[in-house]
Amino acid sequence: MRRYLAIAAFAALTGCTHSVHLHHVSDMDPLSASDKPKTLVAEAEQSVVLGFVFDTHYADQAREQLLAQCPGKLTAISTRYSTSHGFLHWTNRIRLTGLCVTTAG
Repeated sequence: MRRYLAIAAFAALTGCTHSVHLHHVSDMDPLSASDKPKTLVAEAEQSVVLGFVFDTHYADQAREQLLAQCPGKLTAISTRYSTSHGFLHWTNRIRLTGLCVTTAG
């Protein structure tokens, strides 16, 4: 019985979980027949160890990555904020997707 308790305690301490906190989708501007939409993705993450936070500008970095990829108009932006938990640390992640619309011509 002690062996099973030790295995259960080890699994509880080293196991990880994941959770999605927020998934937001912005408005989408109407597209015309001449528009050429392209899906873009940008991701960034933040590490937290023992409650100490590193890289507090990760959401801004993801936004800048997304904007840098689009020479046209960015619309239909989807934001996914999630966390992956580990033993005494966790990682916050943000993933932005959007449509970059450029007019053919």
